[in-house]
Amino acid sequence: MNILIYDPATPIAYTDATLHQQALRGTESTIVRIAHALSRYHSISIAQHCRNIADNLISNGVRYISFATAHTLSPDIVILLRHPALIEMITAFFPQARYFLWMHNLPSRHLHTYANFMAKHRWQIIAVSHFHRKKIEMRLQGKWYQRLFRKQKEMVPVRVLYNPIADDLDFNGIPIDSNQMIFTSSSYKGLIPTLKLFAMVREQFPEYELLIISPNDLDKDIILPKQARSVGPLPPYRLIQHIRESFCVFYPQTERVETFGLVYAEANAVGTPVLAHDFGAAGEILSHPCQLINGYNVSTVIEKIREWREQRPIVKAKPEFRLSNVTQLWLRMFEQSHI
Repeated sequence: MNILIYDPATPIAYTDATLHQQALRGTESTIVRIAHALSRYHSISIAQHCRNIADNLISNGVRYISFATAHTLSPDIVILLRHPALIEMITAFFPQARYFLWMHNLPSRHLHTYANFMAKHRWQIIAVSHFHRKKIEMRLQGKWYQRLFRKQKEMVPVRVLYNPIADDLDFNGIPIDSNQMIFTSSSYKGLIPTLKLFAMVREQFPEYELLIISPNDLDKDIILPKQARSVGPLPPYRLIQHIRESFCVFYPQTERVETFGLVYAEANAVGTPVLAHDFGAAGEILSHPCQLINGYNVSTVIEKIREWREQRPIVKAKPEFRLSNVTQLWLRMFEQSHI
């Protein structure tokens, strides 16, 4: 089959080579991994809004193309990334295709306004966790008073397909820096409250350092506390190396839920525990609940660290996140939707 992945949200034009050259956000990393895994079975094109026609290319079996090029194709399947506002346009451009909306972000409160159109044209939604699926289904239904004015005969199917981690991403036994914690998410995902908590942790454990590796450059007005330092964006393979060496991923922020949380899955895969606030998909993705704390209560954070200093937990990846397993679920979804 000819499958088109339509990405209107990426900040950069990426390919699989980008994974080895520079920092890449979790969503784009996931798109690349899934696309190249599926390219063993189907013809895959990734259309990016910021790619020009002159920059179209084929990399390791996947076509990376402009929107203008994509609009000349006749795909069997279109996978729209994140933006339900484009579903009518996609349906008009590709009337013979089957449609999937791959939502990595939390759904808008206006999602219910698209429900009837999506049901009529047999759109399906892909969530990245069961937590995410519940949020999407809730938004599709709307509030009770909104349902009074909307007659919905059919429900829009919502499937769960986890973001993948590499099959060979495992603990490799390298030495751990017992005084190094690490923060690896985008700065808008609660970096400032995380820094405040880290400063309070250091009042009890002054030997700790916090390494900050964000996929985006930090704002100039962010003031780092003592023994916190930013090394800037890094390619994924270098980021993983720093995660391996760290005592833990320090992620107790309470501001921004993760719909999946690649940081949870990848850190656990290499044996590094994550100190995380218990919300969003954290409890679903982390391999053991001992990593969950109340980020609003600094004493629970400090007590957890004290506990781990005595016995650092043994963590590992959940097998359902492995790329080979996730790929099979994608293939099964395509087969089922064809019936």
